[in-house]
Amino acid sequence: MRAKALRVLLAALALLILSSAGAFAAMGEIAGFTFNGFGPADQVGPGESSTPDGRPDARFSVSITGAGALAGLALRAEDGNGTWDTTPGNAAWGMRIRDGSGNLLTEANGRLPMVPFLLGMNLEISVADNGDIARGGRFTLTARFLDNSEARSTITIPPSITATTARILSAQWMERANRDLTGRDEILRGDGRPDERIRLELEGAGTLREAEVRNLVEGRPTSAWDTIPGNGRWALAVVRGRETLNNSDGSIEIPISGKTVLDLWLSDDGSIEQGKTRYEVILRFADGRILRAPIAALAAGTEPSQAGGILQATMMGEGNRDLVGRDENRAGNGKPDWRIDVKLDHLGTIIGMKIANVKGPAGEWDTLPGNGRWLLAVTRTNGEILNRSDGAIRIPVTEPSAFILWLENNGSLGNPETRSRITLVYDDGRVVEEDIRPAPVSETTGEGALLEAALAGVGSFDYVGPWEKLEGNLNRDYRFDIRFSKKGTLTGVRIVNLTRGGEWDTIPGNGRWLVAVTRPGGGVLNASDGSVRIPVDGTTALQLWVEDNKTLTDPASAWRISLAFSDGQLLEKEIGTGSAATLPDVEKRELQLSKPQASTSDFVGPYDRLLRNGRNDWVFTLKIRGRGRIQSLSLRNIGLRGVWDTVPANGRWTMAVRVPGGALLNRSDGSVSFPVPPNRTLQLFVENNGTLQLAASRYELVATWDDGRTTTVRVP
Repeated sequence: MRAKALRVLLAALALLILSSAGAFAAMGEIAGFTFNGFGPADQVGPGESSTPDGRPDARFSVSITGAGALAGLALRAEDGNGTWDTTPGNAAWGMRIRDGSGNLLTEANGRLPMVPFLLGMNLEISVADNGDIARGGRFTLTARFLDNSEARSTITIPPSITATTARILSAQWMERANRDLTGRDEILRGDGRPDERIRLELEGAGTLREAEVRNLVEGRPTSAWDTIPGNGRWALAVVRGRETLNNSDGSIEIPISGKTVLDLWLSDDGSIEQGKTRYEVILRFADGRILRAPIAALAAGTEPSQAGGILQATMMGEGNRDLVGRDENRAGNGKPDWRIDVKLDHLGTIIGMKIANVKGPAGEWDTLPGNGRWLLAVTRTNGEILNRSDGAIRIPVTEPSAFILWLENNGSLGNPETRSRITLVYDDGRVVEEDIRPAPVSETTGEGALLEAALAGVGSFDYVGPWEKLEGNLNRDYRFDIRFSKKGTLTGVRIVNLTRGGEWDTIPGNGRWLVAVTRPGGGVLNASDGSVRIPVDGTTALQLWVEDNKTLTDPASAWRISLAFSDGQLLEKEIGTGSAATLPDVEKRELQLSKPQASTSDFVGPYDRLLRNGRNDWVFTLKIRGRGRIQSLSLRNIGLRGVWDTVPANGRWTMAVRVPGGALLNRSDGSVSFPVPPNRTLQLFVENNGTLQLAASRYELVATWDDGRTTTVRVP
C-alpha cells in the first residue's frame, strides 16, 4: 500500500512538473545501462511467455534520472532481428521488469504501467534470448516517457558463444529398435510402443538448442515433432550413445564439436509407417543459425540398432548387511539380507526397482512406498544407501554403474527351483527387465579362507568410539587380530557378538559402531566415512579396532567375524574370547622392559621422524623371547601421558631402536622390520616429554609381529 501511495504521489508530482515545464525536451535521461550476464534465474520464455524455458534469462540494469513518468521500454539488437519491449500483442518479445527495491512492475506478457519518478530510479530487466544477445553486438535501449519524449542508450555486449560452424553430414531413417522414449504428446515418456529413429551425423561446433522433424506433403508441413516445450507438438527425444540429452521439459541445450552422431526418437503418427511422404530435420543453434536437411530412407543393409544397454543381475546369496525386514520399512530385523549384484549401462534416472520370482515359490520386493510389498534396499558398492526414508529411489545413472540390492528372504530365495527377474523403471518411461542369474561358479569363487581370528584385548590406540565416525573418544580400543588368505578387494568387515549382543562394521550410514581396520603396525585403512576398499593378494594379516560395548571382557562371549569382498565372496569365522581359542600354538613370546634412564645419545626429538634435536634421549632396555619378525613397536605412558612408536606419519613421536653398541634398526622413515633372533636385546630411545622422570609414570610396550600377532609388556 505504501509503494502504491508513493507512486500516486510521484505521478501527481510528475504531472505537475509536466504541466509547468513544457519546454523540457524529455522527462528523463538514461544515466546508466548495463548488461549483467545470463542467469542464474529463469523466469521468462520466448515471445511474451512469462514461464521459464529452461534457459537462464539475459539480465540488464538501467538508471534513469530526471523527474516524470516512464511509459515504456524497448530493446533492439542493431545487428540482428531481436526486439523486446513492454507492449503486449506485437511482434516483439516481452520484458520482465522490477524496480530498484525488487518490486515487480510487469511480467513478460504484460504492459508496463506508468512508473513515476522524481530525481531518478533504477530498474532490472530480464528477457529471454533469441540468440542475438549470446552472439553479442550493439544493443539500444529506448525509454519512452509520459509526454512521448524518449531517451536512448547503446551498449556493446561481447559474444558469449562461439559462432556455429556445424553442418549436417547426413540424416537417415534407421531400423526400428526396441526403445520407447516418447509418446503421442509433448511429455518425454514412453507409451508402450517402440519409437522410430533418425540418425544425424554432424561436423563442426555449436550449441544445439532446438531440433524439429517435419513431415512434408507437396512441400507443405503437415505434422511435426520437436524439442520445444509448450507448443503442442509431439516430443522428440535426442540421444547420444545411450544418453538422453533432453531436459525434463523436453528442451535441449547440447554443445557439439568435431564429428557428432545423434539419434532422434519419435512416435509414429501413422505417416511414417505409410511411407508416402518425405521428411526434413531442422536444427536451431544458440547463435541463431538454422540447419536443414532432408531425411533419407533406410539404406539397404543397414545394421539394426541394439536394444540398448546391458543389465546384469546376479543372486549372491546371504550377504553381510541387514537393511530391511518383512515390511516396507528401511530398517533391519537382526538377520542378514540376501544380496543381488547389478551391473548396467542403461543411462538415465531410475525411479523404481522390483524383484519378482517368475518360477518356483512366490515373492516380490520393490522400492515403491505404500504398496505393501517388502522393501528392496539399494546401495552403491561402497555401501552408500540410495533409498529415501520411505524406501523410494531416484538414482541418476550417467555412466556404466554397479549397485547392490538387499532383500529379506521370504523362504523362496534358497530354493533351487526359484528363478527371479529384476525390473528397472526410468523417469522417461523406459522399463528394462532381465532374469537374475544364480551366483557364478569360477576359479576365484570359493577360494580363500579366514585362517585365524582372536580377540587380543585392549590395544594401544584409540581410533573409534560409540558411533560410526572415524574418531576416538580417549578410550583405548579393543583389538581383534585376523589372518586370511584371499586375492581380491576387501569391501566390508563385520563383527557380531553371538551371545551378548552387539555389532560393529565398516558400512556407513547404518547406525552401527565403526570397525577401524589397520595392518599390523600400520595406519588406518578406512576411508573418511568408515568404509573400506583394501586390495589383498594372498595371506594377509589385519587388526580390527572396536569400542567396548561392555561385552568384550565377558569370557562367555562368542563372536562371528565376516569379511566381504568385491567378487561377492564372504569369509566368516566364529571364535571364543582370547587368543588361545583360535590361534595355533607357537613358541611362547615374551617381552621384558626396563624403566627409562637418561642416555648420552641423541637419535630422536619431539618429531614424527628420525631427527636429532641436540638433547640427549631417554632409553629403555628391551629383552625379547620367541621367534619371528617384528614389524613395529609402540610405547605408551599409561600412568601419565605420551606415545612413541616406529609407525611413520601418524603424528606420534618416533622411537629409535638399536642393538646395544650397534647401528639403528630403523629405516629412514622411522619404521622397523627385524628378525628375532638374533635381535633379542634392544635399546629403545625416545625424547622426554617431561614425564619420564616422574614416579607416577607406568609404561606399556606392544610389539607387532609379521604374522599379525602382538606381544605386550607393562612396567609398573
